[in-house]
Amino acid sequence: MLIRIGTRGSSLAVAQALEAKQKLMDFFPDLSVEIIKIKTSGDKYANVNLAEIGGKRLFLREIEIKLLKNNIDMAVHSVKDVPAFFSKDLIIPCILERLSPHDTFISNKHDSLEALPRQATIATSSIRRKVQLLNFRPDLNIVPLRGNVITRLQNHSFDGIILAEAGLRRLKKHLLITEVLPPKTMLSAVGQGAICIQCRKNDVKAIDLLEKINDNKSFIRVRSERSFMKTVNGSCFTPLAALAEYVSENVLRLCCMLADEKGIYFAERTSFVEDAEEMGMDAGLELKSRCL
Repeated sequence: MLIRIGTRGSSLAVAQALEAKQKLMDFFPDLSVEIIKIKTSGDKYANVNLAEIGGKRLFLREIEIKLLKNNIDMAVHSVKDVPAFFSKDLIIPCILERLSPHDTFISNKHDSLEALPRQATIATSSIRRKVQLLNFRPDLNIVPLRGNVITRLQNHSFDGIILAEAGLRRLKKHLLITEVLPPKTMLSAVGQGAICIQCRKNDVKAIDLLEKINDNKSFIRVRSERSFMKTVNGSCFTPLAALAEYVSENVLRLCCMLADEKGIYFAERTSFVEDAEEMGMDAGLELKSRCL
């Protein structure tokens, strides 16, 4: 049986697709798995601010079209790139085991974010990171930075940059990390560190394969975080963050952030895993009301 996996062509995207391929072949040794690289609009316009041309959805659009047209059988995405809502004909039945959800500070000049001199320049194109950086250090100068992880690492014209720890580890670049930022300083993007595999809603064979390799704990955490994002109708234009973590075998803690032009707001919920989605909805409704 041949499975065609669609992915972006960046080094990190391919590394994630290879991780998905290996997981499938570990469980199903008789499978033949082909990785198909697809250039997306987000990759074509690498030097343009995403918010100006349609947001992170541009990293998925062409891949999802291929999936809907049956040109591929599955699509591998970073969960944090998946918008709150996507085609009703597609489904995500699988989240691979999640790596670190945290952000990192990288600098060849300074030892930590706190040690930066006043009005230091930090590069990031994430509005989520920008509002939290300025909440932590209002004096910082935040400038945009586009391009894939490797390109960003090669840019040394700033006092520091912010990148996800999971991506650096998947690319074996984690030794460049200056500091892993705690959630109280930098709460994670929804689904950060997790890889999802998407397929057609009516593709029973693909769904059956993917459910077998799904990591349920990671799936539940992501479901809670995405429930929050859906409730606040979040997009890459929305400064939001959410991180769900297990505090015991059956109990989940969800921390969320939402910001507007007046301020930055946080909410926290703790409940049983069965209430993962409800926690996200409840936190989302609270923060929406505070942002009105």
